[in-house]
Amino acid sequence: MNRLSKRAIRILTSDLRKLVPMRRVPDQRPPALSPDTMVHVGEKKTESVNLHVADYGPDGLRELTTTSVEECVAFETKETPTWIQVVGLHDVNKIGTLLQSYGIHPLVQADVVNTKQMPKVDSFDDYLFVVMRLLAPDSDGHGVIVENFSLLLIDKVLITFQESPTMLFDPVFARLRNEHSRSRQNGCDYLMWALLDAVVDNYFVVLDTIEGEVERFDALVLEQTHSMDPGPIHTLKQQVFHLHRLIRPAREVAAALARGDSGLIRDATLIYLRDLYDHVIHAIEITENLRESAASLRDFYLAAVSNRMNEVMKVLTCFATIFLPLTFLAGIYGMNFQHMPELGVRWAYPALWGVFVVLTVVMLWIFRRKRWL
Repeated sequence: MNRLSKRAIRILTSDLRKLVPMRRVPDQRPPALSPDTMVHVGEKKTESVNLHVADYGPDGLRELTTTSVEECVAFETKETPTWIQVVGLHDVNKIGTLLQSYGIHPLVQADVVNTKQMPKVDSFDDYLFVVMRLLAPDSDGHGVIVENFSLLLIDKVLITFQESPTMLFDPVFARLRNEHSRSRQNGCDYLMWALLDAVVDNYFVVLDTIEGEVERFDALVLEQTHSMDPGPIHTLKQQVFHLHRLIRPAREVAAALARGDSGLIRDATLIYLRDLYDHVIHAIEITENLRESAASLRDFYLAAVSNRMNEVMKVLTCFATIFLPLTFLAGIYGMNFQHMPELGVRWAYPALWGVFVVLTVVMLWIFRRKRWL
């Protein structure tokens, strides 16, 4: 394998490990603990829990960034929609205080700080709880963060929870700051759709990157089968299967929202949620195609290696077959008997070499004719 191909494989493998971290954080929740007890499960990804509040409407936008729950709740107005963005989930006391001020059920409070919670939709009389997987670019733009993203839709209040800061929702903030945007004219249910749509759109960004890696590995397998390390192919297959497991549960979430069972979602927003469901289905179809491509890539590599081995064995077998009669003749005349008439003939030695040459030429001609060589 040339140096360029080796370097390409190293780059591909390192990029894949950045894209989808395979390291798992163990579940820290004690087995016998009451399910409505708030216990942070996962990594601590921020020093403190930060709250960003955006109170918006057709007439204006007010923003506040704070670490105080009291300031956050006092900033909210009852007349206009309010988005409370919570960044950092490790401080269960602060998050518990915020959620208790809105009368959130203790089981939901426990799910908010559990970063291992599976994607789901829980509908209550006064609020809607949604959990999704978030795939977001990291701070330097070279990797992807995989974490839980949850939200609570409470009439005119939308509270979102994420483990670490991300630029994923910057376009949503930009639309809120535009006084002519639909986000400013609509309520929190529309904003909920906009945030979930941003989450799903980033699925396609990651999937496009993985798809490019599959295509490049496919080309490398064709060019460097005889000397390529199969390890990166196995890593790629693992990443694709891991992505499929991350994205697949979003289908049930999008389907539940698109049905419009909650009275907090207006009919005007349902058409956007149905479009979100279509996007999720498309993303899942892409992951399924990538799974098949990754699996077939490994199978193709193994088949190519096996085929090359067969070619090598065929060549070795042909040469062994050529030398078989030559070895037989040489063995006969190499026996140490006193009475062998051919040994007394002057031209016996060159004649034997002539037989060797004729046998070799005839057998090579037969092998070429049958396309064995």
